[in-house]
Amino acid sequence: MRKLEYRNAIPVAAHRGVAKYYPENTMASFKAAVALRPDMIETDVHITSDGQLVLCHDHRLDRTTDGHGLIRETTLADVKKADAGAWKDEKFRGERVPLLEELLDLVKDDKDIMLNIELKDYPKDCGDLAYESAHKTLKMLDEYKVLDRCVINSFSGELLEKLDEEYGDSILIHAYHPQEQMGPNQKRFVYDYAYCVCLFGMGDDPVVPKWVFDTVKSYGVEPWVYYSTDTPDVYERAIKNGAMLFTSNDPGWAMFYLRSKGLHE
Repeated sequence: MRKLEYRNAIPVAAHRGVAKYYPENTMASFKAAVALRPDMIETDVHITSDGQLVLCHDHRLDRTTDGHGLIRETTLADVKKADAGAWKDEKFRGERVPLLEELLDLVKDDKDIMLNIELKDYPKDCGDLAYESAHKTLKMLDEYKVLDRCVINSFSGELLEKLDEEYGDSILIHAYHPQEQMGPNQKRFVYDYAYCVCLFGMGDDPVVPKWVFDTVKSYGVEPWVYYSTDTPDVYERAIKNGAMLFTSNDPGWAMFYLRSKGLHE
């Protein structure tokens, strides 16, 4: 399996842009992330009812916009009417749910920035529409010539297995541990096809034990981590256990901390 080319010992991915300070998955958040120079930007892709690809974490518009309803049942025009910024802070009023093309236009020529593209349409929820959404996304990434610096992410193991069968080594798959997080109808052991997995904590501890990191690495898979709250204690333990990438809502802080350890430029 090919590997991504990292410019730092431990890369940092900006989660939904700079989600701690900006409305997540908006162009304001992505532009703030680019200015910080992280290694990667993470985002979430949905398909609208008229077949357009937009960036939003939730399946519904309700939490992060003043719109309502499932994105897959809403036209692009109606998605674009929704304000995606004011919920975070009044100064962000007027931010909109962006198209995938808008983010790709921002980073297509910036070779230092990789992408973690999470596919949010799942076969268990919307059947063949999930595959249409995934295929359109991968086609667009290829047309923008960024597919070689992407990982393709989903909480649907069923979808990831199908994409691995169809696309093989042309895509790198981001999965999850424990595998049960990836839903029903899985037929394969995740480490047989994943490039990396995000490790979810056990019980009240967000940092999984070192043996989990070691097990992941023994299959040639990279252990990545995301913590809803970034702290020195959590990062220190994750580094000691073998974390190979941090996804962060506060990528500026994450890079600062790793820089203090000589692990980031």
